[in-house]
Amino acid sequence: MSQKKWQINGKEFELDLTDADAVERYENAFEDMTDAEKLIPKDGKASERIRACCSLFEKLFDTIFGEGTSEQIFEGVPTSISAYEEIYLSFLDFAQAQFEADAKQRSARLAKYTPNRKQRRAKKK
Repeated sequence: MSQKKWQINGKEFELDLTDADAVERYENAFEDMTDAEKLIPKDGKASERIRACCSLFEKLFDTIFGEGTSEQIFEGVPTSISAYEEIYLSFLDFAQAQFEADAKQRSARLAKYTPNRKQRRAKKK
């Protein structure tokens, strides 16, 4: 069974990426993030661009896990794009590992009931 809990900064957040509702929130969060990212100005003050980028990550986690979750995730974390990206990459690793583990489990379960070609030919003889 794959890991359904993401641990970050001493806290734990549960997410089951085999559940349609959870996956829908996940998909919507990334679509919203992509759309919002296009609105960040490419010029102007660097501090404003950094805050806007950090805000994208906060909204992403609030959409996936529920309103207010980003406050827990980023509690005590400086408003630093590097710090926020590190947390984001940790989450992507967690999600990818869960998707891969679940696909492997599903494949193994189905293989149990799908005889291979050699076995099917042997039965025909």
